[in-house]
Amino acid sequence: MSKLSQLYKLQQLQLPVPPFQSIDYQTFLRQQGTSDLLLKYPVAVRSTFEEEDGANKSYAGHFHTALQVEEAQLKDSIQEVFQSYPYQEGQQVIVQEMIDPLLSGVLFAYRKGVWKLEVARGLGEQIVSGQINAESFLLPQFNKADRFWGKWFRFWKGCPIEDRSIEKALIDLSVSTQLLLSQSPEAPEGLDIEFSITAKGLYFLQARPITTSEEQEWVLTSANHKEILPPQPSPLMTDVISSAGEDLFDFYRGLDPSLAKQPFLVETSGMPWINLSALLGMMVHWGLPTSLVAQSVGAVDVYKVGFRWWRFLTKIPVFLRMQFQQLGIKNKIEKWAMQQEVQIRKQQQKRVLLWQDQPAEALKQTLADFRKGYIELVTYMQLLTGAMSGPVALIRRWGWLEKYALSDSASTNYFKAYQAFVQGDLDRERFLTAYGHRGFYESDIGQRRFWEYSEADWNQLKPSTKSQQKPTEQSSKKVPFLLQPIYQLIHTREWIRHQSMRFFWAYRRELLEQTKAHLGEDFDFSKYKTVDLIKSIENPKQVIRPEYPIPSGWDLNTFLSNQLGRRIQIHFNKGDQQQKQGIGIYPGKIKGQVWRVSAADFTQLKVPDYDKIILVADALDPGWIPFFTQVDGVVSYVGGLLSHASIILREAKVPSITQIPEDILLEEGDWIEIDGKTGSITNVD
Repeated sequence: MSKLSQLYKLQQLQLPVPPFQSIDYQTFLRQQGTSDLLLKYPVAVRSTFEEEDGANKSYAGHFHTALQVEEAQLKDSIQEVFQSYPYQEGQQVIVQEMIDPLLSGVLFAYRKGVWKLEVARGLGEQIVSGQINAESFLLPQFNKADRFWGKWFRFWKGCPIEDRSIEKALIDLSVSTQLLLSQSPEAPEGLDIEFSITAKGLYFLQARPITTSEEQEWVLTSANHKEILPPQPSPLMTDVISSAGEDLFDFYRGLDPSLAKQPFLVETSGMPWINLSALLGMMVHWGLPTSLVAQSVGAVDVYKVGFRWWRFLTKIPVFLRMQFQQLGIKNKIEKWAMQQEVQIRKQQQKRVLLWQDQPAEALKQTLADFRKGYIELVTYMQLLTGAMSGPVALIRRWGWLEKYALSDSASTNYFKAYQAFVQGDLDRERFLTAYGHRGFYESDIGQRRFWEYSEADWNQLKPSTKSQQKPTEQSSKKVPFLLQPIYQLIHTREWIRHQSMRFFWAYRRELLEQTKAHLGEDFDFSKYKTVDLIKSIENPKQVIRPEYPIPSGWDLNTFLSNQLGRRIQIHFNKGDQQQKQGIGIYPGKIKGQVWRVSAADFTQLKVPDYDKIILVADALDPGWIPFFTQVDGVVSYVGGLLSHASIILREAKVPSITQIPEDILLEEGDWIEIDGKTGSITNVD
């Protein structure tokens, strides 16, 4: 699609373009000049070679462009552009009035993934040619109502350019781009749009098809995945949950079919990351503040779009559907858990003979059942969290969340049982009967459970003296009647986590037994991705030895990633008021030394010889219980009020803080004081 065709299309869609004319090569030769030009000088002479901007290949930047051309220079400039073509016969050039831009830039508007802007003051040609460094930021997808109400309300704080006229023009660009994409079937991957913004508003210069689909980007975040998965999740778990990404986002599309199909999870660098851009885009689509999602998962709000009542009102049916689904969620989850337990038992019984006769088919069914159960679990968790997050925020604001914290949730009972076991008040068999299906990073099917621990493992778990175990306070005040439904939801969430770990253990035990029976005692199914695991069991004599790239770990918080694996860390925009303290989980001031632990495993269990110990971790989950029983306070960089670890710490009455800023660096042995009420951390000399 030539530039000239693009300009005609932009005109047809009534999108603003600078005045232009085209001159074909034959006319140029015949007239030996351009006496019939009806444009104001200066002008730009631009190439429009017929193969320049195709859907499969682009020649962007290959041909000559002349800027700020006056009448005396026009003939020579046109000649230079024609001469830059591979051939001239049948070709044309564009002569277009120059405009005086306040800002120029390029928008990469992919049909999937984020829209990224590269902008600079002055002419856009300087960006395209690489003469200047452009500023990059993301453009949310706004609609016509946003453009209309944006004349009076400022709702997009994510725009880093402090100029209201430019901000309004960029909102206009977002709206117009959606129209242009809807009318551009010749651009299956999206559009590369050059534009300028003048004192009069937005102008489109060209809109060519994107030919580099692999450059499509998502905003990914480790966020609360750090809480439930180990620093390097097993290849099988990463594979299973990443493959479920689109199915998980379909939960939201079921509420609102107008949402575009996107993955909830994306795998890159061997890790399953949360697709933050999909969740932020959903908030924009619904008129809700993007900060709601960013805060809930502990990530950077890269959009910073505020509440817009005009869009919110149009989505009331969506919120009503959500509320309807949340009605009776406690009973729905309990019913699902009971059905799941029966279903797993039945399916495993059916597969006994299948494992003998067709082990590959049995393996496929096992993994398919596990994947289906995982999707259902996460979906119910989303509904449950949605039902309780609003009320919990209110009772926390009123100071009741900590005041009436109960002490008999499934996770807290697990905490107490472990504490009783290591203190010698509960024997191992009784502990295993109740909690043998749990363990470090138990949400990863590739991680061992208590049932699998060796005698040496148990010796490591058990501290050498009882004095190392910190006493757990008992809760006091009875929960008022009106608040009991909220606490029931909190406890249901912990109960379903406990039950789900039983389901995970059932699948893990089946896979352990059957893969070892068919592939040998040393075979570790968790180190294989699904396809390679199936291939190996199909041909046990030629077991695949997978060589996957080493997972990067949760090395980045919020970042841009494309399909080539390129990752770019995202930081706060200049001038942001960055968070200076964390969120208090349970009140209490503790002065002590930092015990800095990177992961919950046996190698990290040795407790330092400090009088007062404050555990500091990147993120926490119930797998950290062996650590919680030995400390006086807890701090984590990632987490939330309703995370499983936070509930344990609150109900066990351990002074604790979560979501502390990345720039608060806490190292092993540092003396600090934490305030679990305010979330503040103070260095102590």
